[in-house]
Amino acid sequence: MPNKTKDKIKKIIENALMLIFAAGGSYGKSDEQEAETIDPKSPKAKIRDVIDKISGHYIPLLTGSFEKSSSPLLAYADSALENGNETTEGILEMLREVMDVLPWEYSYDERSDTPGLGARIGWAELIGPKAPFQSDKFCLGFTLIAPDTLYPEHNHPATELYYVLSGTANWTLNGVTASKAPGEVILHPSMNSHSMETGKETLLALYLWVGEDIVTLSQYT
Repeated sequence: MPNKTKDKIKKIIENALMLIFAAGGSYGKSDEQEAETIDPKSPKAKIRDVIDKISGHYIPLLTGSFEKSSSPLLAYADSALENGNETTEGILEMLREVMDVLPWEYSYDERSDTPGLGARIGWAELIGPKAPFQSDKFCLGFTLIAPDTLYPEHNHPATELYYVLSGTANWTLNGVTASKAPGEVILHPSMNSHSMETGKETLLALYLWVGEDIVTLSQYT
């Protein structure tokens, strides 16, 4: 794996963390007066608390490698980078150079009601217990969902934070659906069922997993 590729991916991670920390700042953590007025049970406070869990951690050492991917998701690589905004266009341009070497995967069993989801949904984890940048403290990666695709209801022990990079989609948590656009943040508490559904745009979102169990994979419900 060329050093240039490793350096590019590390730069992408740095930018991803900057976006997440900026999102935390926008919820008042960096402004003491505003922070004091936030209800600790509010969504803003909960998002800020999740981000705080990684604030003391550095990018771990690279222990794995990045090889050319054969994932069918690469058919959507270009469209996954087309619908960002001013805030996300920088990281999307960086990703354009490495989409084909990211570790795209899909870990669910095949579903008889919606066959072929592994060719339309997947994720590339860069930091995590089994990721190239190994960490048992948190996971960080990218989720890609092809157009006109339902990512069925699922849950997992980890608390999950998403930051939308490109594409507007419908996000459902515990039966409540909202449309989310690039730059918006979505929180999925531990074991809370959620789903996502795309329209005409490919969705690419940055995700963060924190909590006591970041190893147990998602399960469809």
